[in-house]
Amino acid sequence: MMKIRAATIRQKGGPFRIENLTLDEPRPDEVLVRIAATGMCHTDMVVRDQLYDVPLPIVLGHEGAGVVERVGSNVKK
Repeated sequence: MMKIRAATIRQKGGPFRIENLTLDEPRPDEVLVRIAATGMCHTDMVVRDQLYDVPLPIVLGHEGAGVVERVGSNVKK
């Protein structure tokens, strides 16, 4: 497990809050990326406002650039 900082949403339409979180090690089909920059897009705002029904709390920001730090055992490329 590792400590990270992430922008979270905890309630419908709520503000993005930077929080300290605990992140598990990558699963076999995942990669761990140290994010250098990220952006928020329209989809992030739609999810924040619950127009797409997703569980809260949530970490958004799927558009990012960074460096691959670790890969899961099943990751081939």
